[in-house]
Formats: sequence, structure tokens, C-alpha cells
Amino acid sequence: MRAHVDTVVARILLGLEQGRSRGTAENALLVSEYVEALEGLPLAVIQAAASRFRDKTTILRWDPAWRPSPAQFADEARQGLIPLRAKLVHIRQILETEVYELPSDEDRAKVQAAAAVWLNRGGNTELGRPRPRPSPKAIAAAREDALHEHGARFREVAVGLLAQLHARLNARASAQKERAA
Repeated sequence: MRAHVDTVVARILLGLEQGRSRGTAENALLVSEYVEALEGLPLAVIQAAASRFRDKTTILRWDPAWRPSPAQFADEARQGLIPLRAKLVHIRQILETEVYELPSDEDRAKVQAAAAVWLNRGGNTELGRPRPRPSPKAIAAAREDALHEHGARFREVAVGLLAQLHARLNARASAQKERAA
């Protein structure tokens, strides 16, 4: 794998650096920097990135007057992975979809019967436990209690707000009297 990446990188660098001479050791060092930056990326993605650099159709911005750095090359290769990964996610979603059989008429009838039993359970909430039904007097008393509680909360808030409003009006009135005097 490393040899293939080495070949792809050497080819792209050769095409980008025509007319520039470099020693074998210096060239090997440069190629190894690229190979290290591209480590772990699939060969097809690296080849596609090299092709985009050659054609000057890169995904990321790049100045064709300069050779891409190892980091730029690796970033371009990673950007090429995004559509592939999106396809893989889509394929995985398709493969992991749950397949189920449509319920038969018999199953639907069972569900409808269970729903009817539950809806018509009358005064029972759980098996065998009667649900106490409140009397009209108890309902009226609960409503009256709730009304009194809400009224008390309103009075607490209203009294505080009215006191603040009264204090502000007094402060403004005294300020106007001082200005007038």
C-alpha cells in the first residue's frame, strides 16, 4: 500500500515540479512527507486527489503556481472522502432498514378488540381495581379551591406591581416639582 501511495505522490510531484532539479535524497524525503500525511487514506481517494491537482479542479482552494503542501494534499484527499462516506451512510441505512410484515386481518381484529376492551373498561383503571369517580360536589369544591389559589397568586403579584408603580409615580412627581421650582 505504501509503495502505491509513494508512486502516486511521486507522479503528482513530478508533474508539478517540471524543470526543478532535486537530489534523490531530497526527493525521497519530500515524498515520504506526503506519504506520512496521507497515511490511512484509501488509495483510490489519493489517486482522485492527485488527478484533481493535475487537472487543477481541486475541491479546496489552491494556487496552481505552487506545489500543494503535504497537509493541503491530505485535506484535498479527505474532502474527496465526504461524498463517498455519504454514499456509505445511505447504503448502511438501506441495509439496516427493518423489514416487517403487514398485520393480517386476524391481527387487526385482535388489536381492535383489545382497544375496545380498554376504552370500555368503565370504572376500572387496572385489572380489578375500581376507579373512584368524584362527585359533582367534590368537582365544584376543587374548582373553587383552584380559583381561590389563582386569585391569591394574582393579588400577591398585583400588590407588588402596584406598589412599584406608585413609588415610580411619586418619584416622577417629586422630580417634576423640583424642576418647576
